[in-house]
Amino acid sequence: MSSKNQRSLSTLARAAGLLAAAGIALPAVAAGSLKAAYVEEVIPAHTYTGHMTLLNATNSIGPGTGILGVTSITLTNFDNVEQQVFIFVPIYSGAGCGAGGSSIIGGTTPQMTVYVQPHQTLHMPYPTPLAINPYAGNTCIAAEVTTLLHGGSVTMDVNGVVN
Repeated sequence: MSSKNQRSLSTLARAAGLLAAAGIALPAVAAGSLKAAYVEEVIPAHTYTGHMTLLNATNSIGPGTGILGVTSITLTNFDNVEQQVFIFVPIYSGAGCGAGGSSIIGGTTPQMTVYVQPHQTLHMPYPTPLAINPYAGNTCIAAEVTTLLHGGSVTMDVNGVVN
């Protein structure tokens, strides 16, 4: 093989190597760009604390707008029998979140049922916040005592962050 052909082959091999290296590097750069596009650090806009009493009625509380990240729910049963409490995201007939003239006509997820023992407090922490997204423009959480034949006196405290 002539020296001119060897140089051409050597140059071609180097070019192929550079292209291969560039081809390997490009997906890594693209992956980093995609990750940057989908991963976002969010510092909570502000904290939220709400309190309501559940006495023979369904009640709701919430910031009204934004996404509520619930970090804990605390239920206290002041009654002498255990109470079953249903917690859910409410659907309103009107304005919502404690607004006058608005009634809760249904519920959506997340939903849960918990039992609170007589004269006891049940604290439920959420290390990864329970996300309450707006439903029909309202960011609220609702609860009702569903113990049969007994309305019960239960309070509910909700702590979290709002973004």
